[in-house]
Order: sequence, then C-alpha cells, then structure tokens
Amino acid sequence: MASHSSGCSFLYPDQNQSNSDILLRQQDGQYEVFYHLETTIKKKVAAVMQTDLQVNSSECLLSGAMTKALCHINRLQSARKESERLCPRLLVISSTGDTAAQYMNFMNVFFTAQKLNIPLDSCMLLQDSGLLQQGSDITGGLYVKVDALAGLLQHLAWLFLPGPGVRKMLGNPPPVRVDYRAACFCHRQLVDIGFVCSVCLSIFCRFNPVCTTCHSVFKTPGLPPSKKRKAVAHQTQDNVLKR
Repeated sequence: MASHSSGCSFLYPDQNQSNSDILLRQQDGQYEVFYHLETTIKKKVAAVMQTDLQVNSSECLLSGAMTKALCHINRLQSARKESERLCPRLLVISSTGDTAAQYMNFMNVFFTAQKLNIPLDSCMLLQDSGLLQQGSDITGGLYVKVDALAGLLQHLAWLFLPGPGVRKMLGNPPPVRVDYRAACFCHRQLVDIGFVCSVCLSIFCRFNPVCTTCHSVFKTPGLPPSKKRKAVAHQTQDNVLKR
C-alpha cells in the first residue's frame, strides 16, 4: 500500500482488475505470478506519483494507509473460519519522519493493532520517527533506522522477513530508547511538559481556560497572596529579636 499526500492506494492486488483480466505469461524465465506482481506495482506507483504532482502538500497520510490496512486485514479475517485465523503483520517503510498533526490517528491505529494482536514493524530511512517508535513498542514490533540505503535489502531480509517467534533466535539490534512525547492538540507539536484536560485528556502546550476539544471551562490559577508572606516574614523577624 502506498501512502502519499493525496491519500493512500493499494499497489497490489489491483482491486479494479478481476481474475479473468490477468494474463499470466512467462517473461525471461520469471515466475508468472511474480511478473504480474511486478508490472502491477510499477503501474500503480506511476499513477500515484502522477497524482501527487497535482497536490500542493508535503505531508504523508501514513495513518490513513495504516488504518486502511487494518480494515483490509479485518475483512480477510472475517471471511475465514475461526480455525483458520491469520497471523498478520504490518511493516511501515517511511522516510518522512514525524507527522504530529496525525497524532490521534496514529494512537488509534497503534491501540487497535495491539488489540488485534498485530505487530507493527517500522523501517525508517535516514531519519527517526518518535510516533512509529511508540507504535512498534506498544504492539511488540521492531523499530530499525537504516542509515545507508545500500543496506536496505539486507535489513528487510534479515530483520523484517522473519516472524516475531523466529526473531528471538536471531541477533537483532539492541532496542532503541522510545520517545514517548505526546503532541499537543493546539499546535500539533511534540511536547515534554504540557497541560492535560481532566475531562477528555486532551493535551495542550499552554494553559487554556476552555478546552477546545470538549469545551470544558477551567478556573484560571491566581497568583499567591503576597501580604501573607510579608506578615509571616515580619513574625519570624520578631521571633528572632525576642530570642
């Protein structure tokens, strides 16, 4: 599945193409199904890139693609018997970094995948993503940052191709320190310390007397009285003089 600025699209299988339209033929000794997969993905990627050129947006709608993938997995599972349960996994290959504007969508995807017991693996290219670190840690997946694109195939074949049970017997890289910062609901930026609404648990980087999510009204914290401090200070001075 491809995630881009104008939406998310299935690369394979082609949902608009029926089985009768598929023409399997051998090309240079290549397996027919692999040839069909390769040609379909190339065609879809070209269509996605052509569509993206007409959209003036640089933000990747990754959370929407992950949500669509979970819905696709749920549809495939519902069509099977209880004794024929799938063992699905999600692998995200991204180079866009953090998109704090989609923070709530990411959290919904992470906890849904955790509930469905679907591990989320993250393969970041040349940069980190704090949100995907949280998702991989919550779902029990693997998070790896690839510093050189020349070693991408090795990382995919050695780390992400084996299942969670086989990975325990392999020499996986040490786990990274997960960045559990949350994104504020006002500016969509990751914050270390913020204000949390006691009603809907919305996070804000600055104090707001009215919650913009649930519209709850809070009292503004007033300044501490200064006269009492002066009185206490005078009393302590008098006690010292008396002693």
